[in-house]
Amino acid sequence: MSGRRGKTRVLVTAFGAFPGAPSNPTLAIAAALRRSRRGALRDVEIVVRELPVAYGDAAARLTKLLRDTKPDAVLHLGLAARRRTLSVETRAVNRLSALRVDAARRTPDGPFVAPGARPTLRARWPGAAIAAAMGTRAPARISIDAGDYVCNQTLYLTLASIDVPAGFVHVPKPRPRRPRHRADLDLPTLAQSTAAVEAAVFALALVARNGSTRFIRAGTSAA
Repeated sequence: MSGRRGKTRVLVTAFGAFPGAPSNPTLAIAAALRRSRRGALRDVEIVVRELPVAYGDAAARLTKLLRDTKPDAVLHLGLAARRRTLSVETRAVNRLSALRVDAARRTPDGPFVAPGARPTLRARWPGAAIAAAMGTRAPARISIDAGDYVCNQTLYLTLASIDVPAGFVHVPKPRPRRPRHRADLDLPTLAQSTAAVEAAVFALALVARNGSTRFIRAGTSAA
């Protein structure tokens, strides 16, 4: 274990604002995780970092972050404003869209995350088990499409750079405090999404610590 006093160190990243999303709920979720005092997380050291929504220098930025934090597991969080449930990503694709600009209004240098590299990389975690653990707190499902934006780029580069349990969770927009439409009621609240991500952190820490998924079902009941 690389954490303090034998704790399992889980790196959790969140993104800032980007075009179309002037605020990003993943920042609030990450901040809440940093403050969490839940008993199930007492053996987990959560290291929180904010990532810019920027294509440029993403590989160098992630390499430095992983080197500096030395995590036992990695969980990236991103906003998927058009989705209605939390999405547990199961793979990253070696592609980027020239149609989507980052927070600096820039497009990627090319259509690939890593030219010449593998077309897909599987997330290094038990997606179905993670989704089930999260589903006890808020609606969650597995997903095979992490998109073609900075989120997908970040997951791909992480999987290519480090050999520890690692994955990505897309969160939907939180339910408005005063819902204006019936469909808004189907969205999870920020508190529910935060609780679901806490369950994912704990489940991921169990995988990193025990190298098995069989501990997740019992362990996350206390998360």
